[in-house]
This record gives sequence, C-alpha cells and structure tokens, in this order.
Amino acid sequence: MLLLKKIATTKPKYNQHKIGSYVKLATLGLLLIIILSTNITKTYAQSYAFESKWGSFGSEITQFSNPYDLAIDSQGNIYVADTYNHRIQKFTNDGTFIISWGSYGTKNAQFNYTMGIAVDSNNNVYVADTCNNRVQKFTNNGEYITQWGSFGSENGQFHWLYDIAVDNEGCIYVADSANNRIQKFTNNGEYITQWGSFGSENGQFKFPHGIAFDLNGYVYVSDYHNCRIQKFSSKGEYITQWGSYGDKNGQIKNPKGVAVDNKGSVYVGDYYNHRIQKFSDQGVFQTTWGSLGSEDGQFRTPKGVAVDQLGKVYVTDTKNHRIQVFIIP
Repeated sequence: MLLLKKIATTKPKYNQHKIGSYVKLATLGLLLIIILSTNITKTYAQSYAFESKWGSFGSEITQFSNPYDLAIDSQGNIYVADTYNHRIQKFTNDGTFIISWGSYGTKNAQFNYTMGIAVDSNNNVYVADTCNNRVQKFTNNGEYITQWGSFGSENGQFHWLYDIAVDNEGCIYVADSANNRIQKFTNNGEYITQWGSFGSENGQFKFPHGIAFDLNGYVYVSDYHNCRIQKFSSKGEYITQWGSYGDKNGQIKNPKGVAVDNKGSVYVGDYYNHRIQKFSDQGVFQTTWGSLGSEDGQFRTPKGVAVDQLGKVYVTDTKNHRIQVFIIP
C-alpha cells in the first residue's frame, strides 16, 4: 500500500514536468513562427522608392510624347519607344541622351507609332511598328537591318502588334493584339508558331499587350481586357494565370507592360490603377507602389516596365511624358 501511494503521488508530478516541457516547446515554436511570419511580411511589404526621372512633353531631344515601352541592353543602356514622336531614343541608365532614330512614315527606319521594344543578347533592337503592322530590327545605334510583317491575320501578319520580347535563344515573340494571339519568329522574321484566340478561357486573349520572359524561358502575357496575367511555356502551353478587374492588391485594371527580374519576380504596369504591382512567378502578390498624379513616384497611365541587373525598375510614365526609376531603399 505504501508503494502504491508513492507511485500515485509521484505520477502527477512527472506529468506536470512533461506538460511543462511541452508548453515550453510549443511557446518556442510559436515564437519561431511569429518571427518567420514577421520576416515574410517585411519582405512582401517592402516597396520601392523613387530614385530619378527624366523627360518632359515635346519633340526635342530627351523629350517625349506618350512613350509606350522601354528596354535595357547588356550595357545597361535604356531604349525608349517615343510613340507619338515616331522614334526611338537611347539613354544611359541615368538619363543621359546618347542617340535617336526614326520619323513618321512607311519606309525603312520610319515608324507609324512605335509601341513595343526589345533588345537581344547581341544588343540588336526590335521595334513593334504598330500601325505599319511590322517588326523592324536595328543595331544598337539605330542602323536598319531588316523587317517583317504586313496587315492581316495569316501567319506572319499582324493587326495592331503592341509588344515584343526576345527569349534566351534569340527567338522573337510578338503580342499580335487585335488578332488575339502571340506569334513566334526567328530573329530574322521567319515564322515558327503561334497560340491564342479571342475569349476569356485559359490560353485565350482579349487584346494581349505586354509580353516578357523569365530566365527559365516561361512567357508572361498581360491580357489587357481580361485584366489578368497569363503564363505559358515557350511553346505556348498554358501554365497558370492571376488577376481580375479591380483596385485591390492583386487586382488589375487593364495591364499593359510586364517585366521579369533575375529572381523571377513579375512586374506589371497596372494601367488604370496608375501603379506598378509586383508578383511571384506563380502570381502571389508581393508589393505595389504608385498613385494618380505627376509628383515623383506617381503615374498617369504607366505602360512599359523594365528591370536591370541591379534590380532597378524603369517605368514609362506615359501621360506624364517621362521615365521614372525606382529602387528598394
């Protein structure tokens, strides 16, 4: 009986000690979760700060008239599609003017509204000559090389091509907007393939505008009237999508430009929300910045977005006729 009483009195003490250990472990685990959650929140809440800007309305050198898109070469130089001035302007990454080329017309090296622009690994420049329904190719100093395209809906024809992008293998992808499709070419304009049709189902488009690539060769397309981003393989195989109409985080009012940085994050020119949104490559919202206005860090219908190797974000602030540059502080 004494032995049984001893066991009975010591057992609760042993359980209390064990429970105390569990409580301590649970508390430590909860603290760890809180710390990790805080770090994740800080990462996703981290926004971009205004660094610099250049440009104003006009047709003189370094002035713009509704610039649509921009691209960055391997040296960090910035090429701007100066849309209503029917020309391309080239700058250093701090906005120092280098060269410009183009004028209104239909001849070689003339344009009828320059929209999309892209640069390949050899620093050749490709321009979506929108109302001439063609792509023109130049050296990085504006020397004409070749062109392809005409008005229509057959293979290799275009109807309002809006944007252009180059993949890691040098192939050219064109957002053939009014034909609601993406077309793929060699870097000399030989037709390879296409995908897309009018609609709101997976892989369909309502006026695709922006197009960009990540380092793994995936294609991101801003589906303008469907207010979403769609992701594809380089062969046009549908992978995923995100976005809907609205002004909350992750919602988009008619996306225009799209860009991907070297970490795989996707930046979207949220046109009518006058802001830039940043997502993971699976569409998880990360951060946003901008509002309607003409102050530093504000936008009036931002269109083109580009990110350099250092993570700086360049934006064509279209109706403010300028380029703005942003960094993470």
